[in-house]
Amino acid sequence: MTMDLVRDLLDQSVVDRNGRPMGRVDGIVLDVRDDAPPRVVSIAIGPAVLGERLHPAIGRWVAAIETACGVAAGRPVEIAVSSTRVADGRVHADVAIGETAAATVEQRVRGWLRRLPGA
Repeated sequence: MTMDLVRDLLDQSVVDRNGRPMGRVDGIVLDVRDDAPPRVVSIAIGPAVLGERLHPAIGRWVAAIETACGVAAGRPVEIAVSSTRVADGRVHADVAIGETAAATVEQRVRGWLRRLPGA
């Protein structure tokens, strides 16, 4: 089976093993070697990766915002290709969202919202 990585993988929705959304495929990590063809290692999820695709300065800016907000640990999330499969127009990852930093921003925002008066 052949796959056009940009067309078939980038920007596809990613769900965890329980069907919970984890984000979208924002980048593809390759292992480039001199003596062999490039090999796809993992997919990357995170706004800094998407920003990097748009322009390196945007990627650095988004990464700095993540750091300033205290959500940069474990990001971007990289999931080994061996732990994924593509089906139903989505990428299914054989990990739970709680095992990764994919939900870090969501958890942090929920914590901030709980502190608001009347929440």
